Amino acid sequence: PVEHMMKDFFRVTRRVTELNQMLLQLFDEAILALDTSEKPRPLDDDFQLRGTLIDLRDDKLFIREPQAILRMFYMMVRNREITGIYSTTLRHLRHARRHLNEPLCYIPEARELFLVMLRHPGAVSRGLVPMHRHSVLWAYMPQWSHIVGQMQFDLFHAYTVDEHTIRVLQKLESFSHEETRQRHPLCVDLWPRLSHPELILIAALFHDIAKGRGGDHAIQGIADARQFAADHFMNEEDSDLLAWLVEDHLLMSLTAQKEDTQNPDVIKRFCERVKTPQRLRALYLLTVADIRGTNPKIWNSWKASLLENLFNSANRYFSGGESNRAVIASQRQMNAMDALTDAGYDAKQQRRLWQALGPAYFVRHEENEILWHLPQLIDDVELSRIAIRRYDAPNTLQVMVYMPNTDRLFTRLCRIFSHQGLDIMAARAFVTEHNYILDTFVVQFPANSGESDYRRIQRSLERELNDFLQGIFQDDNRACGIRSRRARHLPISPSISIVGYDDSPGWHTMNIVAVNRPYLLADITEILSDFNISLRYAKIATLDERVEDSFSLFSRDLENPQKQLELKRVLFEQLTV
Repeated sequence: PVEHMMKDFFRVTRRVTELNQMLLQLFDEAILALDTSEKPRPLDDDFQLRGTLIDLRDDKLFIREPQAILRMFYMMVRNREITGIYSTTLRHLRHARRHLNEPLCYIPEARELFLVMLRHPGAVSRGLVPMHRHSVLWAYMPQWSHIVGQMQFDLFHAYTVDEHTIRVLQKLESFSHEETRQRHPLCVDLWPRLSHPELILIAALFHDIAKGRGGDHAIQGIADARQFAADHFMNEEDSDLLAWLVEDHLLMSLTAQKEDTQNPDVIKRFCERVKTPQRLRALYLLTVADIRGTNPKIWNSWKASLLENLFNSANRYFSGGESNRAVIASQRQMNAMDALTDAGYDAKQQRRLWQALGPAYFVRHEENEILWHLPQLIDDVELSRIAIRRYDAPNTLQVMVYMPNTDRLFTRLCRIFSHQGLDIMAARAFVTEHNYILDTFVVQFPANSGESDYRRIQRSLERELNDFLQGIFQDDNRACGIRSRRARHLPISPSISIVGYDDSPGWHTMNIVAVNRPYLLADITEILSDFNISLRYAKIATLDERVEDSFSLFSRDLENPQKQLELKRVLFEQLTV
């Protein structure tokens, strides 16, 4: 009932907004804008220009020829001089829209005009946006009516489904503009390489078209996308690409934010779903636009680097780069040997370091991490130490902690980061052959921090971590309820899933969706320690006030369904506020 009420509210608000715009425009035309002596300028047999506003030359045109509605919007896309629709034409448009006998997409000329318009520069800002504003998109596509005013109660979507989709389309169009390069350089480079840019715009139109119907909206949207392709006589290749983009529009986001993209098997599995470099480019552009159009708070430089790193890794795979895990690990070790030799470390020191770390180290860590870790460790493999550096994004740090392994170390490190106000974005737990931990974290500074705050927090973090190496740790057991008013009024029930690896007994992936709060990761890992479960990797995705965390776990006890149920029960109690 609440959802239906809000949907009706947004729809009525849209109609009132349209009426207000018409009245204000009428006053502007009558009093301020047009010189009464200025005559309208003909554009063609059907339309004329009054100032910068397009106007009908025949008041009955839209009733007699509904496809002329599409001709008008196509003319607005082609002619940059046109800034809007004249008030009397708006009234005729509203009248004709309400008296349509069938959706506009059933008219052959209208279908042709729609596709031609999408292929033209400015199709979104000068075509689709005003079509949506004046409910013509609804009149053209019957499916669009279902998402107009459709709320999304998930704590991270800030807009209704239709408004979100329009923002995604606007972001995609911005990739064709050079002024966007500073914010999205890779997107601006990739956009001209699309053979049919209109296909990604159509995919954006349909990527959330099935929301609100129940079930998986990505799967349900495939039929709508294929029907559109058939109605518009698109060839099989274009139809397949459109349907795939709708079905897998979340694939890149989920892979980048939830899986260990340094694992060659993850990249291989991702590329097998994507299949071609052309699809990879289209998916990357759609993913960036989708996230940017969801909520202004959830896009940050960390997410940008995650997506770009996944794109580059997949691109190397498609270019014939090595994908075998053993070969990649061997290559990483050889490159590390060369770097250490160049730095003056002899073969004996290197062998001692390899023996301490073990062969799994080179499988589980990326080359740039390896080249950062090893010079810190090679002088004395028994000496505890920390290292901190600025990461890919200016507001993130990468932190390495190396020390003898004891119980609950990972949990205590998480509490230290939370105590400093840092958000943990990713974490990798590794245990060496001589039972030392080598844990690597990517943490993000608090929002709205400046450079002076970065330096102050980093110094404070270094002091607290060095104290921790000396055995000084003040456990912070403060209560951590939800601080957000929005989260209190729109609570979400925690979701916990545990899936085992068929080919690796004892290994499991655990996915958690919950409301975000301070010390959340520390509390989760505390429970894992209580169950004697080894955490090997954690990927943290913060979506405004909601988190979607993924954990790679090892415990043979989790093969027992009863143990899994007990773990889920305890976690659910901790996550429920």
